[in-house]
Amino acid sequence: MTSLFDLPCPAIPLDDAEFPVRRIFCIGRNYADHAAEMGVAADRDKPFFFTKSAHALALPGAIPYPPGTADLHHEVELVLAIGAPLFSATTAQAAAAIIARAVGLDLTRRDLQAEAKDKRRPWDAAKDFESSAVIAPLSRAAAGPGIRLSVNGAVRQDGKLSEMIFDEAALVVYLSKLYHLQPGDLVMTGTPAGVGALQPGDRIDAKIDGLPPLSAQIT
Repeated sequence: MTSLFDLPCPAIPLDDAEFPVRRIFCIGRNYADHAAEMGVAADRDKPFFFTKSAHALALPGAIPYPPGTADLHHEVELVLAIGAPLFSATTAQAAAAIIARAVGLDLTRRDLQAEAKDKRRPWDAAKDFESSAVIAPLSRAAAGPGIRLSVNGAVRQDGKLSEMIFDEAALVVYLSKLYHLQPGDLVMTGTPAGVGALQPGDRIDAKIDGLPPLSAQIT
């Protein structure tokens, strides 16, 4: 069957190759301090998550301020790249399938999210929009311990990966019980406290120890 459209697959650099992105799973409230600043309790029974389209992906650089919002927020996150098929994985299988990591930036239209929460509606418009998943080049190196983000040189988020409620393998195990994970899937693992608003012209610098840094500017 001939395809009606020839759409490029978004990809992230990984060493001397590219990692084509299939799906993006985003874990919410995985740091207790961030859950608290959002006025909710962290759920320690099982992870909470939402998704972003692969076409929400953007590489570091110039990031346009999105339409439809007056309250765009930054959230720095550790990103996991899945490199093997997984379904109902064990902890060991999940850990082995994580082939690379990166610094990520989950951009959120916070006013639209607040409206959706108030009306008990999905978060799609708040989370899944063009250039809302900014991800630095992937690395096969280990990550940690520190995760931080600054805006125009002022530190806003400064945490430790050890503060995650659910660790890397636990998140992948959980997702693998709901989906047939495949190479090309990404998992954004949640953000520490300190999220805040961005304005056009702001420069964002994000870093996780051991991984390539992320720098972006809101245009």
